[in-house]
Amino acid sequence: MLKTALSDLEVVSEEEAGHLWHLKYPLCDGSGHLVVATTRPETMLGDTAVAVHPDDERYRHLIGLEVRLPLADRNIPVIADEFVDPTFGSGCVKITPAHDFNDYEIGQPPRSSDDST
Repeated sequence: MLKTALSDLEVVSEEEAGHLWHLKYPLCDGSGHLVVATTRPETMLGDTAVAVHPDDERYRHLIGLEVRLPLADRNIPVIADEFVDPTFGSGCVKITPAHDFNDYEIGQPPRSSDDST
């Protein structure tokens, strides 16, 4: 057996204690920044959004704005998703669809009710 993984579907995930990195994502309008807490800062170049919980009073007013992705020359949106746990970390989650199945689902555009596929 080569003990290699061809896809995340073949990996047995295990919970382990990790370190939370706190990264500042500046708001594009210059009014401040969001602090994103993550265990995987190395995936930030693949970020496509920052998500907050839609009922989180701290961030509700920022939904629809854009932040500047650190180390990359591009802007990404602040989106709302109920998947975000506002009590964990900073309450802001970086969305990296190529890294995580949940992030992939969150990053998909909403389907209209008349989509038959």
